[in-house]
Amino acid sequence: MCSRCKNLKSSKLVLPCLKGKIGSWDTYSCMMRLSDINDLIGFAHDLHRIKKLSTQIQRELKLDRGKEISDYLLNNKDRFFNSLVVAVFNGEPSWHEISNLRPSSEEALQLEFPDFAEHCIGFLSVNRKETFFALDGQHRVEGIKQALKIDPSLGEELLNVIVVRHLDSDEGIKQSRRLFTTLNKKAEKVSKDAIIALDEDDIPACITRWLIEESHFTHFKESNISFKSGRIQPNDNSSITSIVNIYDNVKKLVSFVANKPIEQIDDYKPKSRKEAFDFVCKFYNLTFFYCEELRAVSSNLKKSCDFRNNQTGGHFLFRPVGWDIYVDVILRQMNKQQLGLEVIIKQVFTKNLYLNGPILGEAMWSVKGEKILPRSGPRTNKIEKAIFE
Repeated sequence: MCSRCKNLKSSKLVLPCLKGKIGSWDTYSCMMRLSDINDLIGFAHDLHRIKKLSTQIQRELKLDRGKEISDYLLNNKDRFFNSLVVAVFNGEPSWHEISNLRPSSEEALQLEFPDFAEHCIGFLSVNRKETFFALDGQHRVEGIKQALKIDPSLGEELLNVIVVRHLDSDEGIKQSRRLFTTLNKKAEKVSKDAIIALDEDDIPACITRWLIEESHFTHFKESNISFKSGRIQPNDNSSITSIVNIYDNVKKLVSFVANKPIEQIDDYKPKSRKEAFDFVCKFYNLTFFYCEELRAVSSNLKKSCDFRNNQTGGHFLFRPVGWDIYVDVILRQMNKQQLGLEVIIKQVFTKNLYLNGPILGEAMWSVKGEKILPRSGPRTNKIEKAIFE
């Protein structure tokens, strides 16, 4: 290769891409190697010329999250990212349209291709003097940078990057700031229902699905679980509790086993999930074994509505809030008494656990008002003391 060609190769980067336009933005959806992302793309604190604001944005970049993403890239053969969104200013990014692009196959000739298709396929060239910064995907960029330090071969993998042109002016910076907050502040969080249904990395979600799907775990099944969040509806005669309630309490149980704060369980990635699975299964097996009301429903001898009503309330484990209190009390007692799980669960079910009874009446259930009372720390403490006194 001639020296001129080598120099051109080193100074220019040519990216295959699709050109688009939305609102005031021209967009370039480029295929970039991870090594190019590592070399070229920085972070959104460059949007702030006030040093303290820039520092504050840097603090928002959580390095531990970058480490998690790096581990994901290094260890997961099915790794996948959605597109990064980056702004570019300075330098000389240039669009090169591929003209007269028409499919020539006989089948394609029968199709009507939109006119805009001829003008949106091409290449974007950059001279590497541009400033790129991530508007959406900062932690993914950080994860890529960390991963490539460990395994540079990942640099050859390709990722779609949406580039938007940023004018190096006060107005251009304001425009990019608005886009940054729109992409981050207004992004809708994945719903808990979706996590339970789909997430293969969220351990409580996997366990929750297993409790309902597995045929040899017979306590929970589609016929006795509500798939609506919130309280059980008055006309629901079959549901013991809701899938969201099971998930929330499985999360507490996993937190206990992992000896980690519940806030960290979303990102908890142990080498083996067996300990968490075994503990949760044991918890529910013992609960159904010692609670004859639950056992009657799971065996199809009774319906849930036989143990839940609006007059006396029914049994507390046929209310989602009852499960919340039950799990909290059990785990607190395990920490306090250092007793085995079965001993504690067995003791709970020697008590009257109906809502209008001496333990839960006026602590969880208003006998006069015939309704669930708002949950509070003092009320939960009162229930716990009455059960274990």
